[in-house]
Amino acid sequence: MTSTAPQPSEDLFDPADYEIGKSIGYLLGRAKNMLSLGVEQEVSGLDMTHAQAICLMMLAKGEATTVTDLARNLYTDAGSVTRLLSRMEKRGLIARTRRDDDRRVVDLSITAEGHAMVEQLPAAFCNVMRRHFDGFTHTEIAVLRDMLVRVIANSGCPGADPGCLLDRNSG
Repeated sequence: MTSTAPQPSEDLFDPADYEIGKSIGYLLGRAKNMLSLGVEQEVSGLDMTHAQAICLMMLAKGEATTVTDLARNLYTDAGSVTRLLSRMEKRGLIARTRRDDDRRVVDLSITAEGHAMVEQLPAAFCNVMRRHFDGFTHTEIAVLRDMLVRVIANSGCPGADPGCLLDRNSG
């Protein structure tokens, strides 16, 4: 009978057997890139980028309200997010307001035009997920999601709280 008890990670990953093309890290990265490319293509018809779509969704769901929040959630620097937001503000999708009590902090909000765009994004994200997960069962998707949450939690990185991750419905 095969044991289903978790094995120590050193027993699972042996440098002598390492092959980049079969590496879970490589495959996860490749899958992430393919999903991102799919979203990029899907939202291009809305004249948006994947990063802009993610920012709008996070703002709409209240998962971010400042540049710092977005940068932390996107695992990028505040400068990159600021440039992205400048393009979104020029399009009338978001508004930025400096706080009176701390002028260094800029609060972000979605405009009416931004809200109209947000309403279209879940369908775009779901179209990509349907294509990439064609043939998967609900159970397989749930198991994959749970495993990814565990991998993220094991990273020990800030923002890797498994409870927070499970609450997000990202497809």
